[in-house]
Amino acid sequence: MPVQREVMVLSGTDLSRLLSLADVIPVIEAAYLAAARQQAVVYPVIREPLPASGGVFGIKSGYWPDHHSLGLKVAGYWPQNKGKGLDNHQAMIVLVDPMTGVPRAIIDGNFITAIRTSAAGAVGLRYLARDDAQAVLIIGTGVQADAQARAINWWRPQIELTVFEPLDSPGQPMAKAFCDRLTEHGIPARPARSLEDAARAADVIVTTTPATQPVLSRDWLSAGTHINAMGADTAGKQEHETATLRDSLVVVDDWVQASQLGECQHAVKAGLYSDQEHPPSIGEVIAGKAAGRTDHGQLTLFDATGLAVQDLAAAELAVRIAERQQEARTIILD
Repeated sequence: MPVQREVMVLSGTDLSRLLSLADVIPVIEAAYLAAARQQAVVYPVIREPLPASGGVFGIKSGYWPDHHSLGLKVAGYWPQNKGKGLDNHQAMIVLVDPMTGVPRAIIDGNFITAIRTSAAGAVGLRYLARDDAQAVLIIGTGVQADAQARAINWWRPQIELTVFEPLDSPGQPMAKAFCDRLTEHGIPARPARSLEDAARAADVIVTTTPATQPVLSRDWLSAGTHINAMGADTAGKQEHETATLRDSLVVVDDWVQASQLGECQHAVKAGLYSDQEHPPSIGEVIAGKAAGRTDHGQLTLFDATGLAVQDLAAAELAVRIAERQQEARTIILD
């Protein structure tokens, strides 16, 4: 008799009980280290437009042999979903047994994407932002802005936090509602009246928009500012002027992805970087093989495109906890 293929299923509700940001940050840091040391493989990303819906469809996959972790995330962005009562971002993760190819787990990718990107932002802050930072600006009010607010709160609880939404109407009602939600969850925040003024006053700026044109001027950045650039993850996206990258210590999560999908794609076109001479990865900074911030007045920018190995690390953690707590639901494929 063939062995039945039993597959764990974890919903977003399951994951919210199983994973906390504090739990996920160490495994994301370990994933960055593994990628930098070539102990984990990130396969080429598929990221393609969907003209019929105006959306984007993507697949990120990878393999982390030491963790016996093989899998993929099917994900994308459908801008019309809000009108249908759905999140614009949709994702699902499948973990596969690397020895047999049998699916091990089917996991909600929306929750995993949010929490692992929140953890990525926290790692960027830990290694690149100034220790004496007092003011943070978040640009954007979507799911990822919420995730990054939680990363900021983990890094510096009660730090001064302002929010600006580029698509907002006068008076920033979207930003105000977003700040009200954060404050209700113990993260005090206020809307910014002016993007330029807020940027000039910020020690840390986190950008979380789907912009295809820069939303932030290089001239607005004060000495010592750190930027977590979280929005650009697709060819054509851009939140920052190339002058900002020119004048900053830039650190990427993965050079290949950053040069094709991140802020660095525009710097490559401008001739600032090449495959021979390019920024270090955050994993190299964590490992001490590359320098992070070396000067109080230095501009720094973390170009975070999101790696498959991050998804695998967070998903594997959830599976291990679910197995230990014996809470997981399973389905039989045969």
